[in-house]
Amino acid sequence: MESIVALEALIQENEKKIALQKQQLKNHEAGINKLSRMAIASSENALEISTELVEKYKKMLEKLQTIEGKELEEKEKLVFLAERKKYFDAQPSRIKLNVEQSNDKKLEVLRIIEELPIDVNFEDKELFEIATKSLELGLGDLNDISNKLEDIKSEFKAIKDQIDEKNIQELSTIDFFLPIVVLHFYVLSSNIIDNIEFDNERALQKKEALENEINEKREKFTTSLEEKEELLKEKQSEENSDKEEIKELESIIKSLNNELNKLKEIKIPEVKLKTFSGFPKYQDWWIRELWVSHQAYFALFKWKEIISNLCATTEQKKAWSIIFDRWVFIKKLLNDKGSLAYDYHYAFDSLMSTYGELEEELEIKNIESMEVIINQITKKEDFSKNVDFHNVNTSYLKFKMDKLKSKDKNSSSDMLF
Repeated sequence: MESIVALEALIQENEKKIALQKQQLKNHEAGINKLSRMAIASSENALEISTELVEKYKKMLEKLQTIEGKELEEKEKLVFLAERKKYFDAQPSRIKLNVEQSNDKKLEVLRIIEELPIDVNFEDKELFEIATKSLELGLGDLNDISNKLEDIKSEFKAIKDQIDEKNIQELSTIDFFLPIVVLHFYVLSSNIIDNIEFDNERALQKKEALENEINEKREKFTTSLEEKEELLKEKQSEENSDKEEIKELESIIKSLNNELNKLKEIKIPEVKLKTFSGFPKYQDWWIRELWVSHQAYFALFKWKEIISNLCATTEQKKAWSIIFDRWVFIKKLLNDKGSLAYDYHYAFDSLMSTYGELEEELEIKNIESMEVIINQITKKEDFSKNVDFHNVNTSYLKFKMDKLKSKDKNSSSDMLF
């Protein structure tokens, strides 16, 4: 339960504060690090607050942990109707109307309310404390991912139950691995969508800020222009008007008009919102001919590069590289099994389509067209180039050689005796 994890984290956090305050007071008494009177009072106050919080959180935790199993079911039956009406229906309304808390915290509190046992009541303040820690630990995201993995496993099992067991008995070693790879694609696509939404929102905010800046300048220049024009009229109507002053006002008015015209000419480009309609489609022959055709290898290499460019951070790019390797491993294994693994292979592809936003190209015309493009690009590519970190004497090779040398020395020593 998320609230239990959050409460345990709050207890640990305040216990650390208690230990720190006690150590500071102990050092003061021992003369190691003298504190001012104000600092002593502050430490004692912080110690008292943290101690009270630990006691409170432990009682809350104990209340959650003791109500479970049959006892919980019995109590739920007794208080369900009255307590749900009184608490679960009333509290969400108060939470939603709370203007001091962020929307994220409100949503997290509502999630926690839904998972609490029927006869466990926490005050609004206490719920927001749990929600804050839950958000810090990312418990909601972990729970969603865990639920998604269970969905994938369940659907995979349902599909697999319809396949002739004789054809897939040698593939049982990847039964556990396959749903995890599907989940990785799901998480990656979700992250890419989040990146795109963030970029779109930032672009719209930038446009709005620029529009506001231009409007503010326009209003400022317009107000100033009206004031100067009014002042000019007054000066021109005076019998003994100062011609130099009038000339200066006219110059200022002309300058303000020029600035206003420049602002009117500024055209703020429309924001082109990015979209994500899934990963680019792959083609089956890339997998089937891998390691026997440089075109197939190069097509996969370019496909991997395109998806890597969708990743916004170095961490995402590294994650995608690992996901790609695992996906290719499964696809190649299933492809090499041929018709015996067709149903199993189809199950994997179906899960990828449903959860991972990954589709295979099925239009023959598109496949043939892409083949021509790949052949053209391959001809232009310089295959003599190496990566920046290229080194024939790899770190593992060194480790292995040292290991073998050490083994040989030990064998020689044994022979001497």
